[in-house]
Amino acid sequence: MNIVYFNAEKFYRLAFDYFHYENNLDLAQKYINKALKSNKNHIKSILLKGEICLVKNNLKEAFRLFFKAQKTEPNNNLCLFLIAQTYSKNDDYKFAMEYMNKISFNNIDDTEFLYKCYSLQIDILIKLNQYKKAEKLLKTLDNKLPYDDFYTLEKSFYKMVENVNYFKKNIQNRILHVNF
Repeated sequence: MNIVYFNAEKFYRLAFDYFHYENNLDLAQKYINKALKSNKNHIKSILLKGEICLVKNNLKEAFRLFFKAQKTEPNNNLCLFLIAQTYSKNDDYKFAMEYMNKISFNNIDDTEFLYKCYSLQIDILIKLNQYKKAEKLLKTLDNKLPYDDFYTLEKSFYKMVENVNYFKKNIQNRILHVNF
């Protein structure tokens, strides 16, 4: 490993800590720019810069960065997840689901990331009004996620479905009052 890649990794780790653990976007941005100055093709830095853009609601720049990373590593699960998350944030749920379907869930060992993936996938299915699919997916997760994560996901799903059903039911029962 040469010094350029070492510096990129060093600055990336600083930016990662500032972003994920301290929620300091300014310092994260500063160090991620240094990392990319050291190595403009450092995938982890490109993805983190895209995440920062996503948090700042700069979706156009986030897309650009994620697609740049995807060209280099087309099967990178984190990259696919972040693209899906960006599409979801942009209310393009069909494209978001396309990218979620590309993720290889069997290759994910990180349970926190796995939880985020399933949570986003269920959220997208709900937004697409595919409640049965979302519930079917949820029922398959019982042994894939730790109990606390599964319970949280299950609880939020049924609460969401209950709220949607309540809203649909009450819209039909409304009486329209018009003043003449």
